[in-house]
Amino acid sequence: MTERGGGLDDELLFGPEDGPATAACFRRPSGPPWPVLVVDDDPQVHAMTAVLLRDFDFDGRPFEVVSALSAEEAKTVLAQRPDLPVALLDVVMETDDAGLKLVRHIREELGNRRLRIILRTGQPGQAPERDIIVGYDINDYKAKSELTAQRLFTTLVSALRAWRDIVTIERNRQGLERILSASAPLFEMRPMRVFVERLAEQVAQVVDHGGAPAVLACRAIERGDGRRTITVVAGLGAFAHGIGMPAGDILSDTAAQEVADTLETQCNRYYADRCVLAFRTREHGVTVFRLERSEPYTADEHRLLELFCNRVAISFDNVCLYEELVALNRSLEQRVEERTVELAANQKALILAKERVERALERELLARDQQRQFLGMVSHEFRTPLAIIDSAAQLLAMRAGQVEPEMLERLAVIRGSVQRLTGLIDSHLTDERLQSNALVLERAEVDLPGLIGNVVRPFRVAYPDREFRMTLDGLPRRAEIDANLIALVLSNLVNNAVKYSGPHGPIHLHGDTDGALAVIEVTDCGRGIPEPELPRLFDRFFRGSGASGVPGTGIGLHTVQQIVLLHGGAVTVDSKLGRGSTFRVLLPM
Repeated sequence: MTERGGGLDDELLFGPEDGPATAACFRRPSGPPWPVLVVDDDPQVHAMTAVLLRDFDFDGRPFEVVSALSAEEAKTVLAQRPDLPVALLDVVMETDDAGLKLVRHIREELGNRRLRIILRTGQPGQAPERDIIVGYDINDYKAKSELTAQRLFTTLVSALRAWRDIVTIERNRQGLERILSASAPLFEMRPMRVFVERLAEQVAQVVDHGGAPAVLACRAIERGDGRRTITVVAGLGAFAHGIGMPAGDILSDTAAQEVADTLETQCNRYYADRCVLAFRTREHGVTVFRLERSEPYTADEHRLLELFCNRVAISFDNVCLYEELVALNRSLEQRVEERTVELAANQKALILAKERVERALERELLARDQQRQFLGMVSHEFRTPLAIIDSAAQLLAMRAGQVEPEMLERLAVIRGSVQRLTGLIDSHLTDERLQSNALVLERAEVDLPGLIGNVVRPFRVAYPDREFRMTLDGLPRRAEIDANLIALVLSNLVNNAVKYSGPHGPIHLHGDTDGALAVIEVTDCGRGIPEPELPRLFDRFFRGSGASGVPGTGIGLHTVQQIVLLHGGAVTVDSKLGRGSTFRVLLPM
């Protein structure tokens, strides 16, 4: 090598051999050569390096020397071949620091961190090893005098292994980036067919290094006859034409069996030039992908594909749920439409029913008006004849007592019938006024014991064989009530006691006070009322099982309750079957 000062450099191109150099492999290498960039301004260095490396190989691949006689020439070579793994770089070339400047150009301007740079110098003192190692991103520092053939081979193999590991790490990183970028769009909602096609594209990208792998996606699909057929649902490359066809029609028997086995076991299978992947979901079946390419799949790519399968499996469920949601939405829209039609029909029916109810209500109101008119007519037209009949019966009873005593019983029947008819008219009139809210209390101070006595007197006359006991000393002499309505209340209760007790059973009327309330009790010793019927006893038109054979309308006790409530009081009943009943009226004084 020529020294820059014009003198001869007596340094050796390479150091003497430590021993006989032996080739790393005795069989002829068959793989593509490892390119080694040699940057030196001495052509003899290039020639000697080529000679030394001619007998060596690594991993079944020989070495190839790529020469550059200057730093500028090396820049051109690196721009054209950025994938060079190793560079043997001299320091002193066209300038004293040309090699060092080239190092900075490679690392900083080209951004090439993969290239393993081995600095070779014949003048170690001009580029001290410690300063160079610390100040420049190089991977080894060798003096030309120490680089024997064996050491050169060892240095290159170490550098190539480091470069290969870096490339593997970068490929894995890029694969992970492709997984992240490929799986993210798969979570978008789309139909299953579009999703599987998109997934086939993304699977190809995960292991794509510039080639175009053939990808086939298959699912087990139910046919009309109930059989399951493995059908192609998406395809790329050589399989793009087979979409919708049975997998056995476009695959060889061996390939079809591999797909079927993977679908059955749900386990991924890897071969030299192909792999078969199973994308599993919890509820929506399995989809099998078959990938084929000329370049063998590495163990790192196997791990990348496993990771990709695990990451996008959930997107299958999302797509299946999306399709179920779309189907449910269609069903819901149809049901809403049907329900809307049904509601329209129901609305029309309701309108017709409303019209019928309105007409019925009009007829009901008309009937009630007619009933009210009829009751008014009955009250007016019947009361006078009934009063005349009652008066005539009284006169006849007075004379019969002197002339024909046996007629008194018949006359008593006549007078009782008149009183019952009069009471029936009064009850219906009062009930009608209550239902129409037309009943108004006419309160006045009333001698309550005297009122009770007046109510009981007609019953004594009508039923001379019955005993009516009255204990009224505890009642106040004056009470502010509607005398006519309270008389109707007591008359109804006494009448019921007479009707539902034996022919000789006593009727007891008891009066007392409870604070500010007057308490009137009517007790009989008759049939009694069954306990299950007590809650309905005051309902309008209700007649209990004990009323069989006894005349009545079922409005008497309802009228009693309504009148007492109008007075601000209450009415209760205690009854024991077969032993009689006690009706208790509480009235504010």
